[in-house]
Amino acid sequence: MEANNKISLYTEITTEESALVSGGQTVVNFDLNSYLFTIGAGAIFNGGVTTNVVNIAFGRALFTQSV
Repeated sequence: MEANNKISLYTEITTEESALVSGGQTVVNFDLNSYLFTIGAGAIFNGGVTTNVVNIAFGRALFTQSV
């Protein structure tokens, strides 16, 4: 019988290696003020906060940028 060898499932890599594998780095930014403003406007002018208002607010507040 052969002895069981431990095989590592995960290998630590550097940021540069990660950028090569994933095709580049992406910077994600979330604007909380814009999100809360849109939620507030939906609550006041729409008569309540619906899932549609939350989705619109999230879409307006989330910014991504490829580096």
